[in-house]
This record gives sequence, C-alpha cells and structure tokens, in this order.
Amino acid sequence: MYLFRERLKDLRDELRIDQKEMGKKLNVSQSAYGYYEQGRNEPSLETLVKIAQIFDVTTDYLLGLSNTRENPVYYSVSDKVSLSSTEMETLQQMKATSFLDELSQDPLKNVDRLYRYWKFIQDEHPDK
Repeated sequence: MYLFRERLKDLRDELRIDQKEMGKKLNVSQSAYGYYEQGRNEPSLETLVKIAQIFDVTTDYLLGLSNTRENPVYYSVSDKVSLSSTEMETLQQMKATSFLDELSQDPLKNVDRLYRYWKFIQDEHPDK
C-alpha cells in the first residue's frame, strides 16, 4: 500500500488542503486520515470511493493498479465500434489533413494497403 499513501499525500498537496480538511470531507478524524497517509490504516471501500471522487481520480489510480488518473473515455460510433479518446484524436488528425477522406474513397483497398505499409515500417524499425 506504499503507492496508495504516496498518491494520497501527493493529491492532497496538489489541492493545497491539510489533513484536517480532508478528514472533514471524508467524515473521519484528522488522525484517521493521517493514518491513511502513513500506511497505518486503510480506508473502507466507501471512504476509498469518496477519496477518488474528491481528487477526481480512479480508485485503480489510488491503489496503484493504474498510472492513469482518469477512466478511459470511449466513443460509441455504432453498436459494433467504440473508440478510445486516443483513437478519436488520431481520427481527428487524419480528418484534419484530408487523409481520412482519401482513405474513404476505397476503404477496403486503402486500409489494407495502409496496414501493410505500417507493418513494413514496424518491421524495418522495430524499436519505433
């Protein structure tokens, strides 16, 4: 739980609030909250969820199961297709350069060709 207590303290410092104020927000004493940061005690599941909400992070981030503070966002394009926010950004970049329009002229052929080029580049430069 080392990572939990470190993240807890770092997040509290980012908000510039003291342990007493955090205790009030969580409806626990200042010392009870201080024990969380010291690793001497662990919060209940209900309190853990409240902590995540206060800091606007996921419980996975607090517990060290993820290094991403927020839940990934997915955009539903259709019943069969959903895109992560990174994939959506990639599409927006492709759209801005007219690349997506060109791919769409013959999607089956062009996407297949593009994929083969991409694999070739990866094979030539495996570290990239």
